[in-house]
Amino acid sequence: MRILAVLAGLFFVVGTLPQAISPWGAVTLSNTSGVSDPNLHRWSAALAGGPDCGMAAILFYLAWRPLRAPAVVQWIALAVIVFLTANVPFVGPAVALVAVPVVLVLVAYPAPRDLLTPPWIDGFSPPRLAVGTLVAVVLVADAALALASQLRGTDELARNYDSAANAEHLINVALAALLGGMRRLGSRPLAAMAGAVVAFLGAAAITVPSNPGSWGTVGGAVGVAAGLALVALVAYEWRTQPSTTRVAPSHQR
Repeated sequence: MRILAVLAGLFFVVGTLPQAISPWGAVTLSNTSGVSDPNLHRWSAALAGGPDCGMAAILFYLAWRPLRAPAVVQWIALAVIVFLTANVPFVGPAVALVAVPVVLVLVAYPAPRDLLTPPWIDGFSPPRLAVGTLVAVVLVADAALALASQLRGTDELARNYDSAANAEHLINVALAALLGGMRRLGSRPLAAMAGAVVAFLGAAAITVPSNPGSWGTVGGAVGVAAGLALVALVAYEWRTQPSTTRVAPSHQR
């Protein structure tokens, strides 16, 4: 399972890092169909690449601590469901192939019961949950706008299905922020990843404030502040509150 997680992480890094840095360099798009001006897709490229690089980081963490990250596994499973639900109806079933490396990791995970355990079973961290919930509410609202754009199918981002991808990535980061508010093993890395991604997207929005869907200069600054606040909370807890949540006995793994 560890090897599969590393390979899946590398798949996302190699495939999406060029997209993530599109606001600051050449525009890299996974689909150029219907694109009239690539420069209008710099924000969407960052919104695709940033969270996918976050997924890569989480997969590397899972490879490092496979039986001490049940919250991570639950988020990965939810992310696959959101990816398929948001993209397949618009792009077609072939896009599901992108999820194959992650699905293989889930299939090989040695403690499948972790997927069915309520994420709040070990309680929650009030500070992380408060910030994570605020972040999630804003991201889900933005995802709803992106999905509405895709359903209309008339604007620049909808024509190459960027709007659907934007909705998917926003929802998945929101889920990471929410699950990151729990005390279950793996929740802190999730919160740190979500915070880092939101801060990154804030910086991207500041760089391309006029791109369709961008949060703009003010929204980007708020995103940077909120993301860094979440990362800071995780760092503080790591220093002051060692993890006390239980690990499943070996016979249950």
